[in-house]
Amino acid sequence: MKLKRSFVFLNRIFQYLQVQRFEIRKFYIEHFRPIGRTIYILFGFLSVTILILDFGFYYPETWKEYVTLSIRTLVSFFIFYESIHIIFTNKRWKEYVSLHKIELIILLMLGLEFIYEKNIVSILKSYHISGDDTTLIFLSANQVLFLFSNLAHFFRLSRKNDSKKLNPSIVFVSSFALIILLGVCFLHFPKSTNGGVRSIDLIFTTISATCVTGLSTVDLSSQFTLTGQLIVLLLIQVGGLGLMTLTSFFSIFLAGKVSVSDTMMIKDLLSEETMGRAKEILKQITVQTVVIESIGAVLLFYSFPENYSIAVSEKIYYSIFHSISAFCNAGFSLVPNGLMSESFQRSEGFLSVIMLLIIIGGLGFPVLFQIRTRLLNPFDFKFRWSVTSKLVFWTTGFLLSFGWISYYFLEQNFSLRGLTTSEQIFHSLFYSVTTRTAGFNTLDLNQMGLPITFISFFLMWVGASPVSTGGGIKTTTFAISLLNITNQIRGKEKMEISHRTIANSTIARASATIVLSLFVIFTAIFCLLLTENANFIDLCYEVVSAFGTVGLTRGLTPHLSDYGKINICIVMFVGRVGILTLLVALSKKVDHISYEYPQEYVVVG
Repeated sequence: MKLKRSFVFLNRIFQYLQVQRFEIRKFYIEHFRPIGRTIYILFGFLSVTILILDFGFYYPETWKEYVTLSIRTLVSFFIFYESIHIIFTNKRWKEYVSLHKIELIILLMLGLEFIYEKNIVSILKSYHISGDDTTLIFLSANQVLFLFSNLAHFFRLSRKNDSKKLNPSIVFVSSFALIILLGVCFLHFPKSTNGGVRSIDLIFTTISATCVTGLSTVDLSSQFTLTGQLIVLLLIQVGGLGLMTLTSFFSIFLAGKVSVSDTMMIKDLLSEETMGRAKEILKQITVQTVVIESIGAVLLFYSFPENYSIAVSEKIYYSIFHSISAFCNAGFSLVPNGLMSESFQRSEGFLSVIMLLIIIGGLGFPVLFQIRTRLLNPFDFKFRWSVTSKLVFWTTGFLLSFGWISYYFLEQNFSLRGLTTSEQIFHSLFYSVTTRTAGFNTLDLNQMGLPITFISFFLMWVGASPVSTGGGIKTTTFAISLLNITNQIRGKEKMEISHRTIANSTIARASATIVLSLFVIFTAIFCLLLTENANFIDLCYEVVSAFGTVGLTRGLTPHLSDYGKINICIVMFVGRVGILTLLVALSKKVDHISYEYPQEYVVVG
């Protein structure tokens, strides 16, 4: 009897607490949450401002105390706000965890930082990192965590208000324009350069990094500080993957889901048939990139030239930078003379890793996704390589072999003179690989003969594969156009590859891409002839390199006039986003009307 009364008593207390919790939650939702959300947004802007101030500007030492206090206040508010939000959520725990993973992870990280702060400080001091630097690391970490939390709330709010489907071409072009605008602003920060770098050169570097080209009018290693180099590296990474890809990935990771309109847009951008597959590839793009670049950085670290003496921390930084630059086919290097430096030129292990990263980055993410699927399921008999993957493999293999053999035989009396046979074979392969939109060079391009220079135009023009980190007209465009010519010669009306009929729209798009690319290249060369006093071949090489986002130059880039730099900037941007994509974004879409005029043949050819 007493046990029953105790149970009833406890049940009443539980019910009372539930009612009180409901009332408090109601008060919280109606009164506190709107105010808290507003403060959260304001603190988010304040966090970004402090982050920019910390890393972009020099400020008096007297400000440091106030900056530290501001960051501590921001973090304390975040912990309080998120804790209250967790306690009074009206969702089930599993659902809340699914949608708010990032906030819970940040709370956990802040908790671990608080508990193990002394241990972390002692570890940093063992690496001779001062107390001020330690404080800066902690504060920076807190700022970044708070910024991620704000991004999570922003993405979740944008998902609720998302209803309009945008044109993928407009989003793609606009995203690159936005990255460039932000990059120019960041590189203008006092802490980004060592001073003396003109605005036009900062704009040129930003566009070159965002469009993963690699052309530069200034020396990255001497003219830019660590902050500036990290900004360039971030631009390379974002430009290589694409802002839409990263935004959609973070909307999944931070907000817990992605909207239907975003998924449709991703499907169009990746040229996939189903939304489910596009969503899966999107996740794999980011994961594969991190994994490949991490493995590449480790391999570069252990194959680093022994006779290039730098500190271990610098070696780690150089390895990470070159891994990202190579995978994204950017071609930027922190070495003063690039990979032409004697230490790197003779380091075949280091250069082999660079080549491998370039090739993997240039294959395209859908192809990498299929390779991963095949490797994980080697005995899956239902697996079928897509036509795109087959064309990419065939064309890439042909172009690499063609460039390798051509360079080896044509450059014997030019840039390869004085090298051993094995070195000639190796550097011929490296040049063939790097011409495919990468931009690293181990030999002096000014010593190249005209025949291989002419072949280089072709290799740079074709470029990498679709949905990759490279540029050019793309391998599939070249392959489809060749097959179309073959069909015309043989009198075939339909194009068939691997028991599949290629859509007429694909053939038309390939033809249009080639014609438009030649128009852009010829126009840009003509404009450079008006503004530059340089060798004609060097001008042609510069334009084709910029269009293919290759980044190779015969020494002309630093000597371009301001008009020439603007010209090359436009070519790099057009080459990265695609001239056809750009025109589609700028043009008004015509409504389809269901009528058809009588067919008539026009005399051509």
